[in-house]
Amino acid sequence: MRSLVTSFPPSKRMSEHFLSSFDMDCTADTKMEIVQCMGSFQDGVAEKCSDYFQRYRRSTHVTPKSYLTFIQGYKTTYKEKHAEVQILSNRINTGLEKLKEASESVAALSRELEVKEKELQIANEKADMVLKEVTVKTQAAENMKGDVQKVKDKAQAIVDSITVDKAITEEKLEAAKPALEEAEAALQQFQKDTITEEVVELLSPYFEMVDYNIETAKRVCGNVAGLCLWTKAVAVFFSINKEVLPLKANLAIQEKRLTSAMLDLQKAQEELGAKQEQLDIVQAEYENAMREKQTLLEDAERCRHKMQTASSLISGLAGEKERWTEQSKEFAMQTKTLVGDVLLATAFLSYSGPFNQEFHSLLLNDWQKEMKSRKIPFHNNLNLIEMLTDAPTIREWNLQGLPNDDLSIQNRIIVTKASRNPLLIDPQTQGKIWIKNKEGRNDLQVIEMLVLSKSLKAYNMDVSC
Repeated sequence: MRSLVTSFPPSKRMSEHFLSSFDMDCTADTKMEIVQCMGSFQDGVAEKCSDYFQRYRRSTHVTPKSYLTFIQGYKTTYKEKHAEVQILSNRINTGLEKLKEASESVAALSRELEVKEKELQIANEKADMVLKEVTVKTQAAENMKGDVQKVKDKAQAIVDSITVDKAITEEKLEAAKPALEEAEAALQQFQKDTITEEVVELLSPYFEMVDYNIETAKRVCGNVAGLCLWTKAVAVFFSINKEVLPLKANLAIQEKRLTSAMLDLQKAQEELGAKQEQLDIVQAEYENAMREKQTLLEDAERCRHKMQTASSLISGLAGEKERWTEQSKEFAMQTKTLVGDVLLATAFLSYSGPFNQEFHSLLLNDWQKEMKSRKIPFHNNLNLIEMLTDAPTIREWNLQGLPNDDLSIQNRIIVTKASRNPLLIDPQTQGKIWIKNKEGRNDLQVIEMLVLSKSLKAYNMDVSC
């Protein structure tokens, strides 16, 4: 028996049916060529079954189930591999996008820093200008303080002098007050301003007489005895007033000086207040300018720090950028060729199991020629082993007892990746040993063929009964 199916005319229509709504990253024309190519693969494998039988007398075949498995396997594998490539591509492209953003950020920060440095220079110039004005007005205020202090000291000296003179005058006035009041009382009807030193000198000889007193005057003169008291009052008033008047005059002069000094002091203090107000204004302007300068300085420093951090990141990842760029291109190419790569991979999983290494190569060569003729993109040097498995898995298989040649690895891929349970023809028991080691931890149940045959017979007897 060469094969059960050598031709399967409806295959192309079936693949078109199952793939029409399937999302694939290719053009509509490429998708239609893949649909056509699947049918060609099915027909080509049917022919290879006949050739295989002619050469090795080993019968194998393909069926509609094989074709349906091929189509479903293509959809499953393409979806899985496309997701893997997209995840890796997105990671790389995200990294490249971040580097691009960082580069743009550095450029923006550089422009921002340039603006801030210009603003900082202007702020420095403004602060220096205000500082000069503050220095000038501070010096003027200090000079004014000195002038005010001089005026204040002068006024204080006058106050101190007047205080002393006033105390002396008041003391003398207080002492002379009783006599002066008595004299003034005696001279109420007399113009005291007409009393002169000449009048007092004319009266002095009389005052020296022993009997020039009120008792003698009363005895001799009777009612005019009061003139005696009056003349004495004139002398006493003149004597006291002669000493008090200069004191009063000096006190009046000093008070005028004090009034003038206090006016000068008030004026100086007003000028000092005006200078201080001007100083406070420019001082506030200076402090505001310094705050603006400090704010700009801190902003510029933050901007410079961000730029340095981003520049360091870009510099550190310069080598990675080149590698990521190449990987991004590779992922883009993988996405483009994935429709063809998965077609080869799933055809291999679906059809190559019964064949030896020679026919594996023949089938792959035929499939690649067919795909090239239909302009279906795929990697020319596609390594199916690398696409369908990885190095750690292969090493694990080797530790589990299988050889490391390509045919053994391919067979292992078919066993683990194919959608249907495989039948192993294993005369050297390598596959058996490998399966036992691989599945032993999963409570593998081993049934001998003799036991299986007896079980089936017993089952048939039960059914017939």
